Amino acid sequence: MPVTVNLRVLQKEETLHLEGELPVAEFGADLHDDLMRFHQPLRYSLDLQHQPDSMIVTGTLETSLACECARCLKPFVLPIRVEDLTALVPLRGDEAVARDGDFADLTPLLREDIYLALPTNPLCRPDCRGLPQMAVARDSRLEGSKSDGPSPWAALDHIKL
Repeated sequence: MPVTVNLRVLQKEETLHLEGELPVAEFGADLHDDLMRFHQPLRYSLDLQHQPDSMIVTGTLETSLACECARCLKPFVLPIRVEDLTALVPLRGDEAVARDGDFADLTPLLREDIYLALPTNPLCRPDCRGLPQMAVARDSRLEGSKSDGPSPWAALDHIKL
């Protein structure tokens, strides 16, 4: 179920507080990443303030990701928290929020902010050194592996420019 706000109620009250959970299917189904997938629903706590042609949305977002480390491929859970969500949401014009009658849908806004908080390369630890050295020695395709023959790049060392 999307996160919606009744604009008539917001206009009368001037401020509203929304709190709840958004299922993964609503906000994270389109994440296509081999190393990350959403692990829990998105928990939100939002304060909305009415403005003449817009609304101000502030609050926090929280969820977690099931990840594989980009260096060592070890599985781990990464909590994601956006503590300072602040947005000016237009109610009129070309960039206006999607509306269905008196209800404005805030789900795309929440989806965008949680996606911006995702890591580029998830790491199990900031100091992760990658695969163990024994694995590198067994697989010649991995970086840093030692080969028995001369390097195919050795001839480049003798070029004089």
